[in-house]
Amino acid sequence: MSSPSNPVADAVANAESLADLLRTTARSTPDAPAVVGDGRNVTHGELDRRSNALASGLIDAGLAPGDRVAYLARNATEYWELFFAAAKAGLVVVPMNFRLAAPEVEWILDDVTPAALLVEEHLVPLVPASFAGLRLVLGSTYEEFVAAAPADDPHRDSTGDDLFSIMYSSGTTGRPKGVMTTVAGFLWAVGAFGTQFDVSSASVSLVPTPYYHIAAGGWSLIALAAGGRIVQFTEVTPAGLITSIVGHRATHVIMVPTVMQLFISSPEASAADYSSVEWVVYGGSPISESVMVGAQTVFGAKLAQSYGLTETIGVTTILGADDHVVGAGSTLRSAGRAVPGVDVAVVDPVTGEPVPAGTTGEVVTRGPAVTPGYWKRGEAGAYFPGGWFRTGDAGYLDEDGYLFLADRIKDMISSGGENVYPAEVENAIMAHPDVLEVAVIGVPSERWGETPLAVVVPRAGAAVDGAAIIAHCRERLAHYKCPTSVEVVADLPRNPSGKLLKRQLREPYWAGRERAIS
Repeated sequence: MSSPSNPVADAVANAESLADLLRTTARSTPDAPAVVGDGRNVTHGELDRRSNALASGLIDAGLAPGDRVAYLARNATEYWELFFAAAKAGLVVVPMNFRLAAPEVEWILDDVTPAALLVEEHLVPLVPASFAGLRLVLGSTYEEFVAAAPADDPHRDSTGDDLFSIMYSSGTTGRPKGVMTTVAGFLWAVGAFGTQFDVSSASVSLVPTPYYHIAAGGWSLIALAAGGRIVQFTEVTPAGLITSIVGHRATHVIMVPTVMQLFISSPEASAADYSSVEWVVYGGSPISESVMVGAQTVFGAKLAQSYGLTETIGVTTILGADDHVVGAGSTLRSAGRAVPGVDVAVVDPVTGEPVPAGTTGEVVTRGPAVTPGYWKRGEAGAYFPGGWFRTGDAGYLDEDGYLFLADRIKDMISSGGENVYPAEVENAIMAHPDVLEVAVIGVPSERWGETPLAVVVPRAGAAVDGAAIIAHCRERLAHYKCPTSVEVVADLPRNPSGKLLKRQLREPYWAGRERAIS
């Protein structure tokens, strides 16, 4: 007996390019909603036609295969028009964080040199005057550009190992790194991840996080490939989340545990009708037993946790619905087991040699979705021999293959679902004239999981003011990266060789907790 058909698996099996995913749904269900919620609603057929026009217009404007097209805006339907236009025109999409400060935007644009930029009107001041590419402002020049172009599919698809996306992730050196993703990697990830959660043409997926996050962009692509719809958010509020889940009869909801806490603790949120919800998929940090039990009670749905990185297109491990139980031998504190087709191991971070089950080391992974490297930087030391990508996370595998995360090999801070790299924040603070040295660490936060704390050593004779340091950072960095508190000390702890001991700085704040990772 043959196994039942899966719409996501079928879509990927019949696709040679990412553009084929939309072409298929546009033919089969052209009038089915594709994007609803905030912004302009479109059907699959309309999304196909408008992305045709944008692709044709970009080609007519002289963009060649492999040219980059950047997107600097909040979540909007135009993002998906650009995404599929790029797929049809052989271009490379660069989704940018709209929360960045002007110097950060300038650095990325200089690094990736896009031939075209789609930008939201209120973000235009962030674009440097030196930017020489085609500039399309959403709602004005963008609409004129699309309206003037023929709605003919150019069929200049990128396929296979062609580069399709560059997503910037701040690096430990203080400069962002462009994570490269291929067409084949994206297609594989859509199939491998999408088949786990009963996504179909009837699915309504609510994804409140920005599209520049791989979780939001990746899941939305899965929903569209199945012929379903995504509920789009421009700005997320608790009331808006509740209204959207109920009003759109969402079937799949993507959350972080801090947001789930809101739903189980708020009387208004917990009293709403969530009978349409089939799956709640969360990531960013493991879930506490109390939040898990509360979420199951409130939503009455299956829960699953996903662990992954931008470098793996978000696909590494899954803690499935059957694992979300409390009791002896519970794996609830784990990040789950490897997605079929993905290898996960734990190795000595110095030698790269595997360590025994139960022994903490660096988590490494390999599989079809793993990045081929970083834009202009190649592998940049990201791999061990054998194609094992270094996640930078510390953890261990148990005898049954469940991954337990313990700490970070690198010092990344995860605050409210956003990744903050201390070196980048430290670089900004060191530009303050009163600062001699600084170390930025993550400290516990009931609201955000953890937030950055700046430990500052003043210059001789200077009096460091914490509020001034925070204000200084906010002029140079996105606000979520900036420290929420500043501690002034006489010196920073170092070992005999002079290496900064950040673990020693963190210990007083994390004492008594099971894990030193949010």
